[in-house]
Amino acid sequence: MELGAQFITGSYTNQAGTRAYKLYIPSAYSGQALPLVVMLHGCQQNPDDFAAGTGMNGIAEKYPCFVVYPAQARAANQSNCWNWFKATDQKRDRGEPSLIAGITRQIIGTYCVDTQQVFAAGLSAGGAMAAVMGVTYSDLYAAIGVHSGLPYAAAHDRSPR
Repeated sequence: MELGAQFITGSYTNQAGTRAYKLYIPSAYSGQALPLVVMLHGCQQNPDDFAAGTGMNGIAEKYPCFVVYPAQARAANQSNCWNWFKATDQKRDRGEPSLIAGITRQIIGTYCVDTQQVFAAGLSAGGAMAAVMGVTYSDLYAAIGVHSGLPYAAAHDRSPR
């Protein structure tokens, strides 16, 4: 980690529950508006694993931006997967989408974020949840990135057909 950078822990709570997150603040941040990237991990991962595996904190140093890594709660999914396949987690202002959007808004409210450059990206289950976020919160996210995820509402449970 670069001198002056921070990788801090936070949490957000609403009617759908509580989710922890890790936020990377690059060393170049001194109060100016920066982009925000919301990174959604895959199954069996946590924010620290995902940050290390993606190298996004290094990218945030090269191209200054905030990177937030919401953490799925084990109580919500035993495999630490985002519940992108549940109907209750595919709607605006409900379930996990409301928690991820809440984390995003909390970061925007706490730091100087360029609200025209807020992005969500994810891998596998996180990619599928990024697709959910893009559809349900198109006013909040300028773009989404999906790696090995499924399209919005492509499934209604995890069972094979």
